[in-house]
Amino acid sequence: MVAKKKVAKTSKKTTTTSTKKKPTVKKVEMKKTTSKKPVVNPEVVQTAKNYFKTAEKKVKKINIEKFLTDAFYMLLHPVKYFTSIKADGNYENAIVKVLMYGLLTAGIKIIFNIASITLIGAISAIILMPIYALLITFGLAGIMLFFSYLAKGEMNFETSMKAVASCIFMYPLAFVAYQIAFSYYILFFFSLVIDLYIVFLLYTATTSCLKGEENLAKVIFGIFAAFVIILHFSSNGALYVSNKNPRVAFKHHLGRLHRQTANEISPVMNVK
Repeated sequence: MVAKKKVAKTSKKTTTTSTKKKPTVKKVEMKKTTSKKPVVNPEVVQTAKNYFKTAEKKVKKINIEKFLTDAFYMLLHPVKYFTSIKADGNYENAIVKVLMYGLLTAGIKIIFNIASITLIGAISAIILMPIYALLITFGLAGIMLFFSYLAKGEMNFETSMKAVASCIFMYPLAFVAYQIAFSYYILFFFSLVIDLYIVFLLYTATTSCLKGEENLAKVIFGIFAAFVIILHFSSNGALYVSNKNPRVAFKHHLGRLHRQTANEISPVMNVK
């Protein structure tokens, strides 16, 4: 009886397992993806071509020889030169001009200090001098716009920036003048004359480029020129001039201190 029960149980299990349905596996068909070429918008291509063409034309317009001829022409005919400056949206020439004058000043500094300058000093001069020239350009352009506002002239930053960029040729010339000064008094004379000439150039640019009223401009820049003269002859003028050639200024002040001490000591020695 026990054997029959076991057989019956096993038969029930087989029947139950046979009745279970087998899971159907669905075949998933993989679709073949065909790689499509990216569609390029022809308008984008055309604008890129136009951009590179205009950039190439602007690079071709940059002429270093013309920068030098313009500088000499501005020295001889400043009014005619400043009246020829126009606002056409082209800042590249002015920026390249300023950077070129800054690099020229760096080269002059390296030549005059070839015996004492280090490699790091030369590299820093090549990097920093053009940056200083750009900062001076934008600073003076803002000052000239303020003076133009006082003189009831135009408020055009591009014209002001281009005029000042043309005046930056004084940067290397002034550096050469300061380096060849072999005494403090010659250095003082060069500093005063160059600063007053820069004031004259700014006055000419304000009245010619920015159409400021001449009478107002004369009063404004006359006050500015008086400030420059007072600065040179004031107690802080020695420090201002000395920064332009510290070596010559140091020798001058050292010799002056030596003479003062000698004059103070000599009466005491005579009494003894």
